Amino acid sequence: MDILYLNHNVKGRSTYHRCFQFAKQLVARGHHVDLLTISPIERARFHESVSEGVHIIETPDLLVGMTRTGWDPYDTWRRIGFLKNRRYDLIHAFDCRPAVILPALAQRRRDGATLLTDWADWWGRGGVIDERPNKLIKLTFEGIETYFEEHYRTEADGLTVISQALHERAIKLGVAPERITHISGGADIEHIQPGDRIAARRALGIPEDGPIVGFSGFVHYDLALLLGAFDHLARRRKDVRLLMTGARSPLAQRYAQRGGWADRLIEAGVIDYSILPRYHACVDVFALPFANKLANRGRWPNKIGDYLAAGRPIVSNPVGDIKELFAAYDIGYLTDETPEAFAAGLYQALEDSTSAAAKGRAARFVAERVLSWARLSVRLEEHYRLIQSYAVPSGQGALAATSLGHSLRGMEG
Repeated sequence: MDILYLNHNVKGRSTYHRCFQFAKQLVARGHHVDLLTISPIERARFHESVSEGVHIIETPDLLVGMTRTGWDPYDTWRRIGFLKNRRYDLIHAFDCRPAVILPALAQRRRDGATLLTDWADWWGRGGVIDERPNKLIKLTFEGIETYFEEHYRTEADGLTVISQALHERAIKLGVAPERITHISGGADIEHIQPGDRIAARRALGIPEDGPIVGFSGFVHYDLALLLGAFDHLARRRKDVRLLMTGARSPLAQRYAQRGGWADRLIEAGVIDYSILPRYHACVDVFALPFANKLANRGRWPNKIGDYLAAGRPIVSNPVGDIKELFAAYDIGYLTDETPEAFAAGLYQALEDSTSAAAKGRAARFVAERVLSWARLSVRLEEHYRLIQSYAVPSGQGALAATSLGHSLRGMEG
């Protein structure tokens, strides 16, 4: 098939990784994939490249910062024009912001391609929008965000969702179950593998003695929970360090200075993906703070795929799909949503090295046998074939169907 992927993120950020990993696997299975994503810097020209067989098209965008996420009318218009002489068998729109859904609908009108949308975050109606620190942005964009998030779901022929909460929400919107499949985020098992802690630390100039708690990510919804927990842990273990990769937050320095553990905080910042596995290999236990709120229940944190692939135990909270994952596999420790409880989970992982090692091996098993992108992409391809088999006439939408979602255990083999 000739497939078009449309992404609302800047290349290399957030859902871009979901798009690219699926695209890479589909190319390996014999398909051609064009992936449109926003250029980090370009404001006038398109930039085309090929990575692991995927044709990546970076689109120009006039906005800045958090608004450079699929809202630009100029980017939307340029995408529609860029695609006008191309033809596809299938279009997959990753979320429904204007620069994604409007070019997708325009392209379907041109070539009659099968259209699916992907839903990977609970954006409006009390979800991610409530996590924005700027109240003016919340008041201004909540209605707009919710409209684009919900309105077009029944206009497509099929739907993929990243969480059970979004699956249920889609059905309530009138999306018929048979055309929905629930596919979580995956694990990049080829690129990220368990590594030797000492060798990795030596290569990066990180102290070789003492345990390290790892945290990675650009989204800091629950960072205060982690930092508060590390405050407690640092008082019990004078040798423990916190290694943070991804977007820096001034909150980390404030906690570290106040708690007296600034010399044990390692902020690596944004790391090139090619060397990220070295940092993960330094870690003894990964932290995934995941508070019980709608934004978390509606998403799947991308970082957990990296954690699992690295083969280390994970400490998290029993919320949303993460709770189900930990119930199915003994990959770490779930704690109550307090700094004291989270610290106790981290402390247990560091004190019981035998149990922690077993949980780390289980984590790698899940990455390889359950959540590898190759396995998830087989299911995605099956869903594409199913949606195409319904042969819904272009423009009629009418999502209706049974979920192809498999249980986590049913995916083993």
